[in-house]
Amino acid sequence: MFYPQEMSEIEIVVPAKDLLPVTKVLSSQGIFSQQDVNYLGSEKEPDQENRWQEKAAQYALLERHLQSIFQSLGLQDTTPSKQDYGELLEIEASEKTIDAIETMVKNAVDQISSLNKQIEHLQNLIQQISPISDIDLDISKLRNPRYLISTLGMMPPEQINRLKESLSRIPYVFYTLSQKGPKAVVFVATSRENEDMFARATRAGFLDPINLPEDQTGTPAEIITATKEQISECEAKIADLKKSLEVTQQEKRSELTDLLWKVRCSRMMTAAILHYGKLKYTYIIVGWVYSSQIESLKTKIKSVSKDALLESRIAKRVEEASEVPIALSNPGLIRPFQMLVRTYAEPRYSELDPTPLVAILFPLLFGAMFGDVGHGLILAILGAIVTSKKVKAFKGLASLGPIVLACGIFSMIFGFLYGSIFGYEEILHPLWMQPGKNIMTILIITIAGGMIVLSLGFLINIYNALKVKDWSLAFFNHNGVIGLVLYWSLIGLGLSALVPGFPIPIYIFVIASIIGVIGMMFSEVFIHLIEGYRPLIEGGFALFFVQAFFELFETVISYLSNSLSFVRVGAFAVAHGNLGAVFFILAEIVDPSKGIGYWLMFLLGLLFIVGFEGLIVGIQTMRLTYYEIFGKFFTGGGKKFEPLTLHPAENK
Repeated sequence: MFYPQEMSEIEIVVPAKDLLPVTKVLSSQGIFSQQDVNYLGSEKEPDQENRWQEKAAQYALLERHLQSIFQSLGLQDTTPSKQDYGELLEIEASEKTIDAIETMVKNAVDQISSLNKQIEHLQNLIQQISPISDIDLDISKLRNPRYLISTLGMMPPEQINRLKESLSRIPYVFYTLSQKGPKAVVFVATSRENEDMFARATRAGFLDPINLPEDQTGTPAEIITATKEQISECEAKIADLKKSLEVTQQEKRSELTDLLWKVRCSRMMTAAILHYGKLKYTYIIVGWVYSSQIESLKTKIKSVSKDALLESRIAKRVEEASEVPIALSNPGLIRPFQMLVRTYAEPRYSELDPTPLVAILFPLLFGAMFGDVGHGLILAILGAIVTSKKVKAFKGLASLGPIVLACGIFSMIFGFLYGSIFGYEEILHPLWMQPGKNIMTILIITIAGGMIVLSLGFLINIYNALKVKDWSLAFFNHNGVIGLVLYWSLIGLGLSALVPGFPIPIYIFVIASIIGVIGMMFSEVFIHLIEGYRPLIEGGFALFFVQAFFELFETVISYLSNSLSFVRVGAFAVAHGNLGAVFFILAEIVDPSKGIGYWLMFLLGLLFIVGFEGLIVGIQTMRLTYYEIFGKFFTGGGKKFEPLTLHPAENK
């Protein structure tokens, strides 16, 4: 629980004849993380290697074709019924099945696409001739006259006189056919010898020509009626094609889902084999396995390959910390908080897993800043709904549900401590105190709590360093023993100066602070001394002293800022109560009689506080966790354990 799971490295030499059964065992357990050892082997067989590469490419192509069919049929990539997916699929037979289904689906989809384009064209036609729908004229008679050039179009009414003036130097015919809305429908004609002047005049008059259909005859109303009938026919054909696709979807759903997973698993198996080392008659497989599962895995491998050679060793947390993949293992209640840890960084194999600490501090800090029984209850209910995955809109946020639920519960606890419910502070008697009436007290308490949390970070960092025998990091790092001594001595000096009659003599803190200052300033010298590095001081003593002084100054400032960062916990606790009071005042102003206006303003305030302020408090809690707490001890940099698995549910 407090460390990532213990890992063992396993090396397997498998006869070529047992390659697929062993691969199936390794991939069916979900406990084996493969290492790429393709470079191993002295007698490569290019033909054999190319065969596996070709198979992997073929399976990948089949998978893409199946995914395309799923998309065309509107099928979801769901998990099939549990069965054996550990055998390589026969490629040629699968290609024939997939090609037959794909051809059938593609024909229907292409026809639907073509009909949709035809409908779009017909709708554009209706839109073009709708302005002249009430004109009783066969538009085919306007098409390609021998001696005249004409334009049927639309223009602003105020431009009609300007157009007539432009055409006054040539013979012309002008008719206003209709005027509906901001534009008039007009017909203008002249002789062909005046074509250039006619074109300039119509452009200057903002005449927008109506494109008449080349293949239609009759009046505009008749054309519109016939076009609507064509659209209805196309829509009926589309409906029939969609019904046929729905039938195909129902008939082929199970077959396609099963085939997809068989292809996918075959592709994964061949891809895994490509990462094996290859000798003349054997394959070399290397990877990481949970130490608790190593013997079980060996037994299963031996059951399918008696000639396989197996060797394993437990990974040491000190020497191999950067190489071992990380698998976090926490109880169900705190497992959701692993997401917050991994968002920051993956722990190293050698350091403590901070998830248990985050599972306590994150909701605790949030609740302290957002303490209210009613608001916390809303968050808890929301978290429970999201966790249940019963609301489709929240399915993508399911991993956040338990965190929101925990934050809501702690907000309720602090709500009872603060005596606040939905912003009211007169109903409940506070079990502790009301932040708004004890501002300085709550700020001082939160700073003191922050100092305790930071000190815990120091201690965890020291423990991590001692665990891996990094003495310089444990004792002389600014987050090590010397840093902790300096931090506590500065706190002691402050308390001695501010608290009359402080029980611990001030000289103890003075001595401790001198030790801390010397240790911090000369930490580089001590580190070089421990590590056997020479010279102890580089660049001369004067340069070293100036650099050491400013590093000490920066460290002291960082200790101060880290501690004062926790004042935001108390500040938000005060602001939360006051913000609720503001909305009550606004509600009284809107509706003093406490009618519907009062409660609408109350609801608006509730949404703002739970939604917007809750988000801000969550961000501030995450900032304290990442920058103030993790910054003291959490290095990160590990790589996630990614097991080879063919089981559909584990791949999802």
